Amino acid sequence: MPLPLGLEDLSFVMGLAGNELILGLVFLAITTTLIALSVPGVILPLSFSSGALLAGFEGAGVVIAGAVLGSQAFFFAGRRWLGPRIRAKHGQRLAGFDHPLAQRGFFYLCTLRIAGAPHFLVTAAGALSPIGARTFALATAIGFAPAIALAATAGAAL
Repeated sequence: MPLPLGLEDLSFVMGLAGNELILGLVFLAITTTLIALSVPGVILPLSFSSGALLAGFEGAGVVIAGAVLGSQAFFFAGRRWLGPRIRAKHGQRLAGFDHPLAQRGFFYLCTLRIAGAPHFLVTAAGALSPIGARTFALATAIGFAPAIALAATAGAAL
């Protein structure tokens, strides 16, 4: 007997909910994609949902990993295609920021991530700066972790 309209999708989702590995990979892929595309406001809903479906710490870990991977993808794309064009046009203005960012870039990035500054702006600025990719990834992970962990823990409490 066929299921009523729309319930086929629900049975598929319920099947995913039973397999934590597949569900975790789905959340990782969705988070990575949405963050790489700089879709605003997705971190907290994804964290809450992953916490509810995967449990608190596992859900938080998946979303943090996805956020770092997505941010790195955007960072590398910005550094490759956006950076040279902006540096060619505004290189003199940006040169004054290079030394302080090279010295304290990790602290600045971490602070901006914790404060909730717009992801697009922070990542684009990081791509234009002399900050290394590993430093960027670590600052992103540490900066996103408190908000993601809090939302995932709240989701796990359901």
